[in-house]
Amino acid sequence: MAYLGYFLYYLYGWITLPEFRSDSSVHTTRVSIVIAARNEAGNISLVLTDLLRQSYPSQLFEVIVVDDHSDDNTVQEVNPYLSERVSLVSLKENIDESERIVSFKKRAIEAGISKSDGELIVTTDADCRMGSAWLETLVSFYESTKAAMIVSPVMINESENLLEKFQALDLTGMMGIAGATLHLGFPTMCNGANLAFRRIVFDEVKGYEGINNKSSGDDMLLMHKIVRQHKGKVQFLKTRKAVVETNPLHSLRSLLIQRMRWTSKSGAYDDRKIQINLLLVYLFNLSIVLSFIACFWVPGLRMLFFFQLVTKLVLDFVFLSEVTYYFARRKLMWLFLPMEVLHIIYIIVVGFAGNFFATNWKGRKVV
Repeated sequence: MAYLGYFLYYLYGWITLPEFRSDSSVHTTRVSIVIAARNEAGNISLVLTDLLRQSYPSQLFEVIVVDDHSDDNTVQEVNPYLSERVSLVSLKENIDESERIVSFKKRAIEAGISKSDGELIVTTDADCRMGSAWLETLVSFYESTKAAMIVSPVMINESENLLEKFQALDLTGMMGIAGATLHLGFPTMCNGANLAFRRIVFDEVKGYEGINNKSSGDDMLLMHKIVRQHKGKVQFLKTRKAVVETNPLHSLRSLLIQRMRWTSKSGAYDDRKIQINLLLVYLFNLSIVLSFIACFWVPGLRMLFFFQLVTKLVLDFVFLSEVTYYFARRKLMWLFLPMEVLHIIYIIVVGFAGNFFATNWKGRKVV
């Protein structure tokens, strides 16, 4: 019943979250876009090309690429783009190599911000793509709301096989939950691939101080720090113009490692409501599997299993239908049933492993 309540709550939040429609007002906000890049030689030129094609006035934004100890040709790929608008910062030259660093990405973003002059900081990833109206839409929302932080949607781009479509549907659902819960004043998640915050607010909460003990969390843990001091000023930007697309991972192993990395920070949330929420979702999915197994020995539990499974299928289908329809990704729902079965197993495996086993990401141990 708790799962039922949560998803009806999410559905209400998403449906009542208004779509943002930008106007044609004159912009004045200075923006700094920070990209932390590690071994992104195959992607970085694409995102830089997209950023330099933005409709937002070129004199009002800068792009800062922070190279995080890349051992490929990332730096060489960035060099042709260097100009008054695009700069390159070496993380290696901005840290003490003898210092024990747990989260290199947080340090990379901090290094980029320290070199910035924007009122509004925008973070994205080196493997992302965005439309030409992306930045202008984001700034229009900021100037109309003066939000302390803006969470914007991230989607998986064109996907081909079942694994890639699974990631696309899963991330779309996450964006729906992010928007719904922020709208209802109960922020749960965001994605650093499309995140914006006021520089003064970042300094006010002392950046990543206090959350540097986790390898990940440059997005969600920072969001919760800002929420504590600026309740109601962290908002979700609901519009297709603000979507950033990222590539799917091409192997099951890579996907599991990524999601375990995301899960590893769940114990760091100060808000007990979020931890309870995550635990209830995990236990509900676990109970479905346990009920199914128990049916072989206790036939009377078949009705319980059937009720649990149908509850999950119906709630997830209704919610995902709403979100995929809005983001023009309704085709993903054709594979809803097989992906829903996979999702139950995925939650159980990743939820457990992410909290009890260390992983490696881009050659570094995740804690």
